[in-house]
Amino acid sequence: MTIINGGTKGNNGRSARRTTTKKIKLEQKLLLTLGCCATFLFIRYIRHDNSTTASLGRQAIMNRLGQLKEADKKNRKGGGSNSGRMLQIRRAMTDPNYDTYDKLLAQQILSAQANLIDVSFQNQHMLEEDDYSGVIGQFCPLNFQVQKENPPDSPMFRDVVSKSDGCDGENVITVDLKEAVTLAREFDAFATENEFDAAYYNVPNQLQLKGVVFHESRCGSTLAANTMMAMNPMKHRVYSESSPPIAAIKACGELYEKCSVEAGANLLRDIIYMMGRSNDPNEENLFFKFQSITTRNMDTFRKAFPETPWMYLYREPVEVMMSQLNVPQMRMANCVRSHTHSEMVSRFVARSGYRPPDLDDEEWCAIHLATLCESAIMNLNDADGLGMAVNYHKDLVHDFLDTVFPKHFNVPLDQEAIDRVIKVSGTYSKNRGRQGEFKADSEEKEKKASDGIREASSLFLEPSFHTLQDSRYNIRNR
Repeated sequence: MTIINGGTKGNNGRSARRTTTKKIKLEQKLLLTLGCCATFLFIRYIRHDNSTTASLGRQAIMNRLGQLKEADKKNRKGGGSNSGRMLQIRRAMTDPNYDTYDKLLAQQILSAQANLIDVSFQNQHMLEEDDYSGVIGQFCPLNFQVQKENPPDSPMFRDVVSKSDGCDGENVITVDLKEAVTLAREFDAFATENEFDAAYYNVPNQLQLKGVVFHESRCGSTLAANTMMAMNPMKHRVYSESSPPIAAIKACGELYEKCSVEAGANLLRDIIYMMGRSNDPNEENLFFKFQSITTRNMDTFRKAFPETPWMYLYREPVEVMMSQLNVPQMRMANCVRSHTHSEMVSRFVARSGYRPPDLDDEEWCAIHLATLCESAIMNLNDADGLGMAVNYHKDLVHDFLDTVFPKHFNVPLDQEAIDRVIKVSGTYSKNRGRQGEFKADSEEKEKKASDGIREASSLFLEPSFHTLQDSRYNIRNR
């Protein structure tokens, strides 16, 4: 057993816990069955015809929660806020005398009305290849419709969260993630085994993970996320730089000094499972764009989903550095700050023959980006065709339409889908309600680049860039 921040390895009494758990499960089985049935009735009650599913379903929940919260304030000391309070989700579903308000919160999670929005770790948490504990999940009802209607207006996961009623701190539901996942899987199995009519009860469906985007940053990744949504807003769910997956991908450390890649993958599988449960009967396909830093631990994702295709987006070295360093103070750029806490950066510097005190901000930025590209190269070679390297250019959207989406992610496109993608690609990907069309800026970046940026990119970043360009897994070489 590995206890992170707890300090010991050894027998954790798992056998004793399993014996106790088995007895408890036998006692709870009937109550849980009744709870599942009650949840299906709850889902059926709040759901309406497909044309108004999202808005009316969410409104019914929020109205009912508001009523119960007011009643709860009178009975619970300190008011009806969920902030800082852990919901005992299994007990809420199995104890007939449990708080009504908490039961409804538990039903929200099981029915996929509430979505996983964040993951954190307790001081003493444990991650193993087949188990974990001390991992906290936070849920609330997300309004994906704002992203579906206009992807550039809500390009990031944080935009969707901020525009979702019921996702303020007071209403977020906090649970033990392992308990929630276990119960959700039992709930889903119960629906399958008892052949519940999905159309009648609107049973949560598990979306199919079709493709994932890794990237160097500032290289068209948000355009990729927006176009994945625009392909088919009704059938697609897209998470663009969401919080939960990165927590799992980074949990074991850059060099897996805290736990194994298998342990990280086990947690990531459960997180994606919960994020892929949908209460929208129209949704079918699931996509993710991860944060650029996850590229360093891409093997965690590949271990968790060994058959899921992915692409790595990158850009001309000078151009991507110009975008990265376009901040008021260069030393505060993300690519510069990372050297203070990255073992991969330290190892890169050590083998380069340079001393850290001799490196300037431009060079630290180039080294940071090089570590991402080198990790991508290693994973491209290991994945043997499941990954694809795609270089940013002004017509990038046509690479998506002609090759990535239909041939790599295996998502068919009709003319309407193509038209929607072309329309979205003509708007700046991070528009967020402002007027303005997309304008290519590659030539301008090249012209304005300083000698320091050119020298740093040439010395540290260009080698990995050229390796990506020449890779047999590059889109232009396939």
